[in-house]
Amino acid sequence: MRRVEAKIVENRKEDPASEPDQDPNTWLIEAKLDEDILDWETVRLDFRFSEIDAEIVESSMSKPDRFTVRTRGKSPCKSTMSSTLTFGTRTKAEESWLPGVVL
Repeated sequence: MRRVEAKIVENRKEDPASEPDQDPNTWLIEAKLDEDILDWETVRLDFRFSEIDAEIVESSMSKPDRFTVRTRGKSPCKSTMSSTLTFGTRTKAEESWLPGVVL
């Protein structure tokens, strides 16, 4: 697993009508990386709960250097120049070597 840092661009409330579950307590954290991630379309993102501090519903890469984390409940993450998230990335090949991980 590789560790990467990203700057938080935005932490905003999601429009409940835009998602199938229509949960009014859903938030989106958008972040930008300093570098591109190879295989960004298939990579798995692993976050530390202590940094997000909200239930992670899903995460996805939208570009090689951008991702979104969807949370239930507002995360204290702020979009300031010094606000960063540290997270890990794993490819499917790396997951297949981890004991106890079912693909």
